[in-house]
Amino acid sequence: MRRFLADPALVAWALYMALIPIYVIKSGLPQPGDVFILILLPIVLRRWDGKLSPEVRRAFRMLMLFTVWVVAVDYTWMFLTGNFKPSGPDSFLLYPIYYVYNTLIFLAACILYLRHGDLFLRVTVLVVAGLAYLQAAMSFFMALGTRSSLFFNNPNQLGFYALLAATLIAMTHRRLRLRLWFASSAMLCCGYLAMLSASRAAVGGVAILLALLFLSNPKVIVVTCIATITLSVVGPIARVFDAAENRMVNRSKSSQVTFFEERGYDRITQHPEYLPLGAGEGGFTRWDEESHVRLMEIHSSAGTILFSYGILGSLLFLLFGWRVIRGAPLRLVLLLLPPAMYTIAHHGLRFTLLWVLLSVFIVLKRVGPPTTDRIAAPAARSRLPMLSRI
Repeated sequence: MRRFLADPALVAWALYMALIPIYVIKSGLPQPGDVFILILLPIVLRRWDGKLSPEVRRAFRMLMLFTVWVVAVDYTWMFLTGNFKPSGPDSFLLYPIYYVYNTLIFLAACILYLRHGDLFLRVTVLVVAGLAYLQAAMSFFMALGTRSSLFFNNPNQLGFYALLAATLIAMTHRRLRLRLWFASSAMLCCGYLAMLSASRAAVGGVAILLALLFLSNPKVIVVTCIATITLSVVGPIARVFDAAENRMVNRSKSSQVTFFEERGYDRITQHPEYLPLGAGEGGFTRWDEESHVRLMEIHSSAGTILFSYGILGSLLFLLFGWRVIRGAPLRLVLLLLPPAMYTIAHHGLRFTLLWVLLSVFIVLKRVGPPTTDRIAAPAARSRLPMLSRI
């Protein structure tokens, strides 16, 4: 705690992580956490000497190239269409800012790990788990509908947050030697929040995580499953099961729309002329009369990248992803499958916790065995021997 309080950058990071799930205005506009980055980044970068580990440096370079391409494509379409509005279905202005923003968050997280090692990981996990506890507790005192969003603007945001939080806990529990009661209860809260959101992708993702976690620590999943079964018959969870069942019944009766049409993938096949370089994110009225999803983006991260930034942008992003996972143990790579599967049915690239998760993944894949004590390793241990300038 003394080391944590002695570093303003770590304190600012903890405050930033605590603000991520707080949404006070409509989605698409800067939330309190987004504004706080103006305080966080100068503090983190002020003492940075420009060094990164080789794995982080290679991945970050490719992420910067992808971000530059995003800026070029979106702002080119902005000038070609003459739409300079900050918001609206035809606006291009804000989308590149989201990618620049998350690229900086990815960099800040990697810098903080190189500076503080396991202490940074422990602070991140404790804040995320604490917010999962808080939201789960608050759900019993808030008016909830059939699909709940709690502090977020819509249920899918809550579901994705719960899935990413569960992935972060599953990814770090061995490295940080998290106690059984802590890891189990935190995973339970994440699963509970995913069920409150009634997001099938989030609930399925957490279930896959529990199955993967069973391979490394069966005690965690046993305790979590017992608690989940107990809570399944009380409180808001009972309503969630009924709501999920009703959604499935109503969907089967009301529509014969395919998954690809529902998610907006048909926009890609209807306008293949945009595939080489991309159509940009925005300008949705250009194809509103033909697509099933009207005046909205494609509900898929993969579909959005392919259609909005073309084959070139897709290759750049795939190369970034490859550099993130290259050389990582298989058990660690498997933990990324649930968030990756979620983004097939939802557009989650603008969700900041996803980029925090990727930064934690890339610094974990090359570290040594877990520390023997329960206190974070000294900062000096985090300085890898193969450091070089960008």
